[in-house]
Amino acid sequence: MTKVLLLSNGITPDHLGGLQRYVRELASALVRAGAEVTVVARRKDPALPLRETAEDGVRIVRFAGPAKASRLYAASYPLAAARAASAAISAHPDHVLHTHFPLQALPLLARRRRPLVHTFHAPVHREISSERQGSYALPGPLEATLVAASRRAEAAMVRRATRIVTLSAFMRAEVADLDAAAAGRVTLVPGGIDTGRFRPGPPIAHPWASGDGPLLFTARRLVPRTGVGELVAAMPGILARAPGARLVVAGAGALGEEIAGRVAALGLAGSVLLAGRVSEEDLVGWYRAADLVVIPTQELEGFGLSTAEALACGTPVVATPAGANPELLAPLDPRLVAAGTSPEAIALTVGDALADPELLA
Repeated sequence: MTKVLLLSNGITPDHLGGLQRYVRELASALVRAGAEVTVVARRKDPALPLRETAEDGVRIVRFAGPAKASRLYAASYPLAAARAASAAISAHPDHVLHTHFPLQALPLLARRRRPLVHTFHAPVHREISSERQGSYALPGPLEATLVAASRRAEAAMVRRATRIVTLSAFMRAEVADLDAAAAGRVTLVPGGIDTGRFRPGPPIAHPWASGDGPLLFTARRLVPRTGVGELVAAMPGILARAPGARLVVAGAGALGEEIAGRVAALGLAGSVLLAGRVSEEDLVGWYRAADLVVIPTQELEGFGLSTAEALACGTPVVATPAGANPELLAPLDPRLVAAGTSPEAIALTVGDALADPELLA
């Protein structure tokens, strides 16, 4: 029997996010294919067990990391992750190693005899500033040091990997930026989704799903990179073209209060619903209810699972030209990709799409 050890910074449903969902669904699929699979991931909730075998057969080993409120989080979390990964690697000497986050992979730099598959989801060193957004303490002078150290670690990781997987050509280019030789060991395997779950069907039962006017939907973490602030800022322009348009935003994050304030300041309380985190079932329902899904990414879209999920539910998507967005949408129709990432570019593309029923069909 093939045995696989996956090392990740999280796994669904503990954590919400594309990487975490990818790891969980990959692990589950490997179990269905007959493999024995163990995932090592950070324990986000102290109530979760440190070890369990889930209903889908995936063995989960959680490690306890420091609280983000700790002033030492930025220094202590990498050590906790590396310790947990090192212990798991030693405890599973006959397992195929597959890493999904560079911190968990660092112990492998000293174990060069063990083959390693590394899925490069995103350049973490480029996400530190925009993703952190005050969620943990990091004095300004130390941020540049952390970014530089993270980049060196990621470069060492891709050099160490026996094989590298990326979900897009965009991320393959990011690997090349870290190490040109490593890019020659990249295999591009686009992200996949569960089409038994994400498929056309009944929409969510919610007042906003049955109101008048076109319904826009986006599922995004509320951090600068994902562009929800720009999408809200685009709503006045969208409303000028499509009176009665409504936007539902699913997700939470550090910019939650700021975005809520922007909605109020623009007088959009009746046009924008900040729904917070939604269940997996409701997510599918919102995709199905929407007339158009908008992906307003500002930078570093590694693949775009939300785009693929919405399309599989039968709903068209427009997106900014950031990251891998054009790879998914331009082959369908170049008009689905905005000319830029600004609120004005988003409003123009959404307005044009809503005015073209044939394009949406």
